[in-house]
Amino acid sequence: MPHCAPVHMTNKEKKIIIVGGGFAGVATALRFEKKKIPNTKIVLLVDRPHFEYHGALYRTVTGSSPLEVCIPLRDIFKDTDVEVLEDKVASINKTEQVVLGSSGSRYHYDYLVIGVGSVTNFFSIEGLDKYSYGMKTVSEAIRLKQHIVETLLTCKIDFTNKLEQICDAHFIVIGAGATGVELAAEIVVYAKKLATEYGIDPSLVSVDLIEAAPRILPGLPESFTKRIEHHLRGLGVNIFLNRSIEREEYESVYLKDMQMKARTVIWTAGVRANDLYAATGLQVDKRGKAEVDEYLRAVGETNIFIGGDGANTLRSGMAQTALDHGKHIAEVIAALILEKKLPVHREHEPIYAIPSGPGWAGILWGNFKLYGKSGWAVRRLVDFIVFVHVLPLGKAIKIFQTNQSICDSCSICSVEAPHKHD
Repeated sequence: MPHCAPVHMTNKEKKIIIVGGGFAGVATALRFEKKKIPNTKIVLLVDRPHFEYHGALYRTVTGSSPLEVCIPLRDIFKDTDVEVLEDKVASINKTEQVVLGSSGSRYHYDYLVIGVGSVTNFFSIEGLDKYSYGMKTVSEAIRLKQHIVETLLTCKIDFTNKLEQICDAHFIVIGAGATGVELAAEIVVYAKKLATEYGIDPSLVSVDLIEAAPRILPGLPESFTKRIEHHLRGLGVNIFLNRSIEREEYESVYLKDMQMKARTVIWTAGVRANDLYAATGLQVDKRGKAEVDEYLRAVGETNIFIGGDGANTLRSGMAQTALDHGKHIAEVIAALILEKKLPVHREHEPIYAIPSGPGWAGILWGNFKLYGKSGWAVRRLVDFIVFVHVLPLGKAIKIFQTNQSICDSCSICSVEAPHKHD
C-alpha cells in the first residue's frame, strides 16, 4: 500500500493527541518528544494519573510493592514538553478531528493515536461479573490481595464443619494463559506461607487452575509449556484441563460435569478490545481490535494510529509489542510532518517469560528455552528493560531496589479496598 501524500510543513502548530497512558501511548509520546520537531504539540489524554504495568500485577497480589505496577505519569514525563491531561474519552469525531472528553472539553488533533488496550471479557457467562475477581488493574490486584488475607484469617475460627474451613482456603483461577499460570503459582506459595504465619494448617490451602483447552498456555508450543505444567503441579497447583465454566454463583463454580465450592474465584480467561475502537467507526475484527495498515494507521484513515492491545497485529497483547508499536507510530508521524518516506512496521519476535512461582520462570525466545532460577533472572531483566523504556534509569533502578511504595500520587495504592462480597 503506498503511503499517503506528504503533509507540507507550515507555521501552523501540529497537534498530536495520544489517548491512553499504557505502553503504546507512553512510548509514542516519549519517542516523538525526543525529536523536538518545531511547531508540534503532544498531548497525552488519560483517565488516570498513573501508568500501570500489568505484567507485574500477580506480584502485587502476593505482597510486592504496588510501585512496580503504579507509576505516576508526572515521573515519566518530568522535564519533557508532553502535556498530560486527565479526562475520560466520551467519543471521537473523525470528521471534525476532535476528541470529546467526559468533562465536556474538546481536544482538536492533526494526528490521533489510540492506545486504550483491552478490557475483561466474561463471555456472558452467568455470575462471573458479579462474583469473580478480575486481574486487569492495580485496584483489582490490591482488592484481591486484601481478600486473600481476610479469607485465610477466617480459618482461625473454630468451625464445626471442617468442609467450610477448607472452602475458605480454596482458590480457583480460571484461565491458564500467562496471567492465570503466574497467579496460580504465586497464590499457592503465598497462601501457604500466610497460613503458617497465622497458625493455620497450610494443607488446608488449595489452588485450582481451570483451562478450557487441552493444555496450559495453549498459545505457546507444548514443548515449552510441559516443563512449566510439571513445575506448577510440584508446587501443589491442581490443574483441570478441557473444563469450561458454565456459571458462577455465590461461593460456587459450575463446570460442565462438576461443581466447585470456593469464596475466591479469579477470572483471567478472557479479554476483548476496548469498545472505543468500534465506537469511533474504525474497522475492527471479531475481537474488537482495530485493523491497521503497514504503518499502524487504522485502515481507511490517514491520521489515526492504533498501538498496543487494540491493534490487530500478530503479537499485540504483549508489553514488548506495545512499546514497539509506540516507537514506530512516533516515527511515522514524524515522517509525515517532515515529508519523509514512511517506515513500514515489522513486529519483532518477543521474549516469552512465564513466571511460575517465586524465583522460577520459563523463558522462550525463538527456539531458545530456559527454566528455573536462571529463567527468573531473565524475566526480571526483561521487566527492568521494559521500565527503562518509560522511566529515567535512576527511577527504574529505584523501583527494583525498594520494597516500599513511594507512589504517593497513586491513591489506589494506599486506599484500603472494600471486601468484594460485603
